[in-house]
Amino acid sequence: MATKPKLIEQLRSNDELFARTGCMFGLERLPEKERDRGTYEAVWHILLNVCNIAWEVGCKVSSSPIAAEGGDALWSLHTPTGECICTSRGITAHVGLLASMVRKFIELGYEDLPGFHQGDIFENNDPHYGGIHSPDFDMAMPIFYRGELVAWVTSVTHVNDAGCVLPGSISFMNPDCFSDGIPVSVEKVGQDDRFYPWYEARIRSRTRTPDFVLGDARGRLAGCIKVREKLTETIDKYGLEFFHNATREYIEDSRRYATARIRTQTVPGRVRKSQFKDLAMKGKNVILPNQNVDILMNLPMEVTIDKDARVRFSLEGASGTVPFGENVSPTALASGLLMGYSHVVGFDMFNSGSTYAMTIEPPPEGAWCNPFPKNYFAACGLGWAPTVMWLTSLYEVTGRLYYMRGFVEEISAGAATTMSGEWAGPNQYGMYMVGLTLEQASNGSPARGIADGEPAAWCIFTANADFGNAEVMELYYPIMYLGRNMEPDSGGYGKFRGGPGHTVVWLIRNTTGIGFTAACSGIRSMITANHGMWGAYPTPPDRVAYAAGTNVPELIAARQPLVHGYGDPEQPELAQNVKAATLETNVVVPYSIPQPLHDYDLVIDPISGSQALGDPLERDPALVRDDLNKGLTRPRVAETIHGVVATRGTDGDWVVDAAATAARRQAIRAARKARGVPFRDWWQQERRKVQSGEGMADAVKNMWNSSMELSPGYAARLRRFWRLPDDFAF
Repeated sequence: MATKPKLIEQLRSNDELFARTGCMFGLERLPEKERDRGTYEAVWHILLNVCNIAWEVGCKVSSSPIAAEGGDALWSLHTPTGECICTSRGITAHVGLLASMVRKFIELGYEDLPGFHQGDIFENNDPHYGGIHSPDFDMAMPIFYRGELVAWVTSVTHVNDAGCVLPGSISFMNPDCFSDGIPVSVEKVGQDDRFYPWYEARIRSRTRTPDFVLGDARGRLAGCIKVREKLTETIDKYGLEFFHNATREYIEDSRRYATARIRTQTVPGRVRKSQFKDLAMKGKNVILPNQNVDILMNLPMEVTIDKDARVRFSLEGASGTVPFGENVSPTALASGLLMGYSHVVGFDMFNSGSTYAMTIEPPPEGAWCNPFPKNYFAACGLGWAPTVMWLTSLYEVTGRLYYMRGFVEEISAGAATTMSGEWAGPNQYGMYMVGLTLEQASNGSPARGIADGEPAAWCIFTANADFGNAEVMELYYPIMYLGRNMEPDSGGYGKFRGGPGHTVVWLIRNTTGIGFTAACSGIRSMITANHGMWGAYPTPPDRVAYAAGTNVPELIAARQPLVHGYGDPEQPELAQNVKAATLETNVVVPYSIPQPLHDYDLVIDPISGSQALGDPLERDPALVRDDLNKGLTRPRVAETIHGVVATRGTDGDWVVDAAATAARRQAIRAARKARGVPFRDWWQQERRKVQSGEGMADAVKNMWNSSMELSPGYAARLRRFWRLPDDFAF
């Protein structure tokens, strides 16, 4: 029998075949699919179910609230050279990372040392080697069948705490990579289906919740073993040759599907989209002095589609590295792009195939999305924060292209932002507890070209949104839920609104003092980020509210109203109903409450809705009336923004006055025209402001200067548009 080439040789051969043919593994035909379409499809769904069974098993084995209740985990199946074949439900954002991790093992020569054997366990969470987020522990195990390495199974779970400089898993505050927490750097961490004792010792030594972190590790392992068992049964039934052939065809099939959608639903050309992210930290508690600064990040997206439906992404103009954990490596960014791409383009047979239907140009060296060439010590503890906001541009870009070809129903306005509430301190059992309640995993979904978005039913980083059961979260953390509500008008304003987010109200109970951070997983609090599409108005900024040292016990004793939602922004429930030593209703985030919270203190945590689409004055009055009846919009918004005049009837339902509505909308349009100025006049006014830096905060100037320094071509276009000198800087 001929000896199989080494994995590194197979990897190089795969790359050469793709470069020569444009097809994965050189598959210009799909023989197994052509020969027996039924078996081909049946085995695909069997493999999908195998991964989903692993997700069920692994999340159950883990005792962590993030995995066991929130399902924030993933299991995937890969070829021997690492290409993803299929994946479970869960945090689909990691599919590309898991594939690149297996490839990294091969490229580093691990096939020779330490070698690959049945039962070996490998892990990585190090951004220098492809990780994106320290608490996302990526695992891989080789699968052998009759002595031959036939596949890899991988998994990831988001652990409660990774030992970063601040407690928890939303590690935006890290000033450098040395504060990014416990590193697992493309390591072999176990064999014979068991973790090495020194791996477990490191977890216990360097994380704040070791039992939960190790519970997640055992959950990952249990799910991987389940995939291996079920895969062996599948190969026994269908044969190894069919498995080898079909799994490669699934990947090429996925690439073809994504390419076909681009060919039929878009047009060749170039689309540019601007996007920005703020990080308002000046005057707040920070780790190092250089973090006492407000930051604005430039997140540009340029998409070029050629006549052969090849898609190229560029981040030319990206601003520089930041002194927080919000930098990301190009490898991790590409994985995030695959996740977003799967939502709007390549969602059939989701796997590595879509990756090969697109190319990302290397980002500028020293930018937030490629920090290590100029700053190897840059922190990447929460690379998701800018990545998910950059990805929201993909929705608008593809939506505009789909509209050009008439696929109106597939348009999707921009995604929501992501703020994560995180607890740290002794819980009701006297146990030190750190973690999320997963509220941020259920934003509203974006508006579409034909309909409103869905309330609290979607999340950019996990398709099966799930904010967990309140009753279960109360078992882990010293909190009681006083309310979970759809937040009115949180989905922006348009002909079709984005899905509203929700607001949660927590009452602190049975703790000696617990900390709370409104942490940045991709927020904006000071600027308008993604603005929605085609005349829509943007969603409100991310803000949090809290009260410490409250009179809640007295209110309860007197049976007075408490706080069950945010209420009207101009008259928040917290300020109306509660007295407290400290009471803040509009905190600029991210923000760590400076003092520990105690019994009867309150936290109000809003979760963003997604973006809207179209002019608010074109919204069907019947939809506005429906939102009024459901409490999803406020009367003054209905009249002042949508131009809908309505009154509440005797039965409590709202009634629209059609004639008054028409008149009101005409008046709003007339006022718009009166405010309008010719573009030339606007441009001249703005040019003077640009030249003088009028009204520009230091964060804005610093962003533009770093963008121009790192991307000379971008700088030339910027200066040319504003007719500025070639050496102009802000």
